[in-house]
Amino acid sequence: MPRSEDSHSLASRVRQLTAEDHRSAETASFITGLMGGERSVRDYALLVSQYHFIYEALDAAAETLRTETILPGVTALLDPKLDRRSAIQRDLATLLPETGLSCALVPMKATVEYVERIHQVANDPARLTAHHYLRYLGDLSGGLAIARLMQRHYQVPDHQLNMYTFESIEKPKLYKDAYRDQLNRLGLTVEQEETFIEEAGFGFGYNKRIFEELGDYADSLTPMTV
Repeated sequence: MPRSEDSHSLASRVRQLTAEDHRSAETASFITGLMGGERSVRDYALLVSQYHFIYEALDAAAETLRTETILPGVTALLDPKLDRRSAIQRDLATLLPETGLSCALVPMKATVEYVERIHQVANDPARLTAHHYLRYLGDLSGGLAIARLMQRHYQVPDHQLNMYTFESIEKPKLYKDAYRDQLNRLGLTVEQEETFIEEAGFGFGYNKRIFEELGDYADSLTPMTV
């Protein structure tokens, strides 16, 4: 029997109220082209290079808030098993040189704005957990599919797809269900829940702008030879 969810819960409401923002981000031409096999492994490497900056900020902020917050629900949600920093570094160690990109990473303007926002809300349990929700539930939901598409379209090997490999999570579906349940037990006030939903919408906007900027930059580069 399908798992039911209270339509008034935070997990349900944030999904419903940010659905249009989510669609707008995931239908940006860069990301749809990449997932559709219309771009290149170099474009995937460019994307992961921007994720490096985002997750360095997000995981560091989560690590700090996990120890400082007075809300046990927030501490439980910010699970260290989800930390992607070392996984992304392992991916980039070979992705960058093999695609002719510099190992001296440079963030896009939109990435800088996203990272600055994470820093701004790092001490706010409602707003930081919104970014945590957006990134990690997305990675757990679509990560395996993204990895398969990168392998199918661009022959990206397993050792360059660590970002989407959660070795400490044996059953992603059960973990996602538990994550949503924990989201509903964060201990936020009604006002803070509205703040959470607002911030999640902001997060999708930052991601869309990154995809758009990546598309323009990737298109300006000399095409890869095959």
